Amino acid sequence: MLNLKKYANGRFFDTANKKFIKVEKLGEMIRDGEKIKVVFTKTGKDITDSVIAQFTKKEAPKAKKAAKKKAGKKSQAPFIKTDSLKKWAGKIIDKRISEVLDIIKLPTRKQIAELDANIKALNKKIDKLKALEEKKSPKTSPLKKAADTPASIKKEENLKEEKIVKEK
Repeated sequence: MLNLKKYANGRFFDTANKKFIKVEKLGEMIRDGEKIKVVFTKTGKDITDSVIAQFTKKEAPKAKKAAKKKAGKKSQAPFIKTDSLKKWAGKIIDKRISEVLDIIKLPTRKQIAELDANIKALNKKIDKLKALEEKKSPKTSPLKKAADTPASIKKEENLKEEKIVKEK
């Protein structure tokens, strides 16, 4: 005997195999004569008779033919259709966002990453050039001249003023 739980959303859960059973599969199992017991999880009530009654109703001959034709065609479950709709909408939205970014000239993440990499490379080159300049002439290096600092310029001006005052 197959013990099943029916949830409020209409899904059936096989407690022995610990997996959900599709409604179509359950219908086939009932039509094949398999014994089942169904309990509604919300109330704990045994609803086996009503579930069996849903699947054992005799179909009209036209309905059987339509079901056979439909089984021959590739049918999609509703959730598959909504998933493909979500993917399509996502692609359209992504495309529109890219167009807007192109119009307003905002950089993309990729462009920012490229700029960051270029800046790092340039900084490394500058550091190498500084090191080479220091090796060549550490005293006359334009990057390290003490005479170019604002404090040294003020000292030079003060010395010049003192010489002028002494000469007078």
